[in-house]
Amino acid sequence: MRRTDSALDTSELLKEPRNSGHGTARQSLDLRVLGVRTTSGLNKLDFVLVRYRQASPGSSLCIDLLKHSKVEVLPSIRNPILNLLREIQHKPSLAARINAQIGHMFSDGIRAFCQTHHVELMSIDFVGAHTSTLGRFHSHPSPNAGTLPLDWNAIIQTNTGLTTVFDFALLERGAARPQISPVAFIDNLLLHHATKFRVCLNIDDLATLTFIPALAAPGTPGAFSRTCGPGSLLIDYAMRYCTSNEQTCDAEGKFAAEGVINKSIVDRFLKYHDYLVVAPPLSIAREMFGDHEAQRLIDECLFANMSEPDTVATMTRITAQNLLTQYGRLLAMFFPDGAVVDELFICGPGAKNAEIVDFLETHLPQQVVTRPLEDIGVPGDAHEAVCYAHLALEAVLGQTTQTLPATTREEEHTPDEAIRARIICGENWERVLSRVQTFSAGKPLAVTRDVRVSGNISAAVRVLDLQERNTGHEIVRTV
Repeated sequence: MRRTDSALDTSELLKEPRNSGHGTARQSLDLRVLGVRTTSGLNKLDFVLVRYRQASPGSSLCIDLLKHSKVEVLPSIRNPILNLLREIQHKPSLAARINAQIGHMFSDGIRAFCQTHHVELMSIDFVGAHTSTLGRFHSHPSPNAGTLPLDWNAIIQTNTGLTTVFDFALLERGAARPQISPVAFIDNLLLHHATKFRVCLNIDDLATLTFIPALAAPGTPGAFSRTCGPGSLLIDYAMRYCTSNEQTCDAEGKFAAEGVINKSIVDRFLKYHDYLVVAPPLSIAREMFGDHEAQRLIDECLFANMSEPDTVATMTRITAQNLLTQYGRLLAMFFPDGAVVDELFICGPGAKNAEIVDFLETHLPQQVVTRPLEDIGVPGDAHEAVCYAHLALEAVLGQTTQTLPATTREEEHTPDEAIRARIICGENWERVLSRVQTFSAGKPLAVTRDVRVSGNISAAVRVLDLQERNTGHEIVRTV
């Protein structure tokens, strides 16, 4: 039996695009994009190198994750940036210095990634980059960033020679679409299903829930996402405090598993913190002893004479219980009574925390199947890096072809949905531009919705309890 799930059907992914019969394959799309992003606390850079292939506009877009890893940011690099960030509110002139240091941090990380994985730097067509550490200095994305002031992305281009794409926005019929973030838009492309109602929970510094209704369900709202409170933010803060900065996270929940949860502190805290209304400040990821809820929670645990494991266990339960509460509230607020979620995909740095995952699995309705994002071929810890690579691809394809002359009156319209970004052109930009315009054949390119992920086939086979039989170039799965 062959599964037709768009996220797992790989039969066509392993075939090279065929020639069109005119003696050339140059009309097919074949691009390598590097996605890179950093956490709010600047502890690490997450990288993924993605190969995108498409035989023709309108056909399936094949995604192959070639390499992914993280590069730790040394304290000697991280701490000066954090110090500048604390001062910038009072000294706006420090913005140029922060931009420079973050730009060098990204470009050094890109070179380290390429060296580790033996990737030729100029084999990368362009970079999709993001950091949530900085505010948006320019609120209106522009397809031509060459006229804008020098910032951290320009330094990446200067140091590496690579085209850099950043500052992403999702547009719907030419207007910004605030109810779904650009990252959640990519989640929708990767996870949409004909009959299954899916939810993606990304547990990063903050947690985000993306609801993706089944395509065949009439009358239901479209996909949307909401930030719903702390992800790893409170837990990481507690770990830094309780271990005197020797440990920065409790990735698998082992530290919390040794502690006893103070239920009264959990209930009292969540009673007075509605994270659907106000998100916790990201400054928690960058500073200790601040005037914020993380430090107040620590103080309350200290007053109750709780041990370090008890404190982390209590912070972890606050995180998990809030996620469950907000999941139920959002489902009830935006979907009809009786709406049933089929699958909950969990990703991000907190996806391996057993204390959070076990709590959710215990208290979610029985029919909700929890799955790691690896099941669709995307490593959970590389989730956002993959999203920014894909956003960069769609921005480049859309913005470089939107001004091409239309051949018919029907083609002269604004796409229903589009990704816009700022692009700083690198040494290979003219080559990329030529390839994209040849592929488009003079027509505007819309966002591709038929996305097929290859790469981690073994994980999908294992979960589906399928057997894999290799028959040369194509993998046939049977039960």
